[in-house]
Amino acid sequence: MVDALVEIHRVLAPGGTLVDARPDSRVPAYAERRRLRRFQRFGVVKTSRLELANDRVSDRAIERVVRKGLFKRRRRGRFWHLVPFGSLAELRKYLSEHLRFVHRAKWVVDGATRKRYSNDQFVIRRAVRYELLRRADDRFGCHDPACQW
Repeated sequence: MVDALVEIHRVLAPGGTLVDARPDSRVPAYAERRRLRRFQRFGVVKTSRLELANDRVSDRAIERVVRKGLFKRRRRGRFWHLVPFGSLAELRKYLSEHLRFVHRAKWVVDGATRKRYSNDQFVIRRAVRYELLRRADDRFGCHDPACQW
């Protein structure tokens, strides 16, 4: 990934911004039933071990290019992304096929409750971490006003 970030730095305009947005595996995802104005938590969905390792490698790659001086950190944060499903069966099918998550949720409600609401709409609520990285340029070698910050 470091090679890809170096290439992005090469093609990015002086003073340009890279938006790094990835699922945040440090925060669990939640399987929730959609209610009128809010959600009811039904389960917790963990990230697979392979994806946890990939996320750590990506974090280290970003750290490395920032340390090398290719990018400067500007802002970072987290937002919640909802993945909608028409029923609990659709959510379960998605989990069984998805490579990022473990294939089964850890349910926090009993089986009778899951069965009672199985035809309701559900979502997976997952955290997405983002960071804005500005291309770091040599101020003396850059004559574009955009990089004179």
